[in-house]
Amino acid sequence: MTSEDMRQELEKRPFIPLRLHLASGKTVDIAYEQTAWLQQNALLLVHPLAKGTVAIGKYEVIALRLIERIEQISESSAA
Repeated sequence: MTSEDMRQELEKRPFIPLRLHLASGKTVDIAYEQTAWLQQNALLLVHPLAKGTVAIGKYEVIALRLIERIEQISESSAA
């Protein structure tokens, strides 16, 4: 995955929730806008404790090279 591919998905307006498919077989959802930030070669993803809150429950740093594909999902499908 290139940083430009990821940037295009994150900057779409209105925001569309995303599911990242990783090389390990794991999937990671980006359910809300302003919860993922593109770094040089990685994506910083924070998980809010609850919808609409700014309190962070946990975070992940995902290397872009480990992202095999991006899927757009409905908000109700996002975990």
